[in-house]
Amino acid sequence: MTDPRNVIIIGSGPAGYTAAVYAARASLHPLVFEGSVTAGGALMNTTEVENFPGFRDGIMGPARAGRALRRRAGLR
Repeated sequence: MTDPRNVIIIGSGPAGYTAAVYAARASLHPLVFEGSVTAGGALMNTTEVENFPGFRDGIMGPARAGRALRRRAGLR
């Protein structure tokens, strides 16, 4: 194995991306397995999410997933 990883995360929804961000901050070099059809998990099929922390007025599911994806990509 030429690229060992300390953490492997299966799933690309909010929990998976959050885990990836924290693992990367801890220099654990996470590997994230995203869905075979689309990244973002179930949020990609959700309309307005009204109870997500940090979004007082709600946010559309795909917009929230896109923010998480961009945040994770910034850690590379």
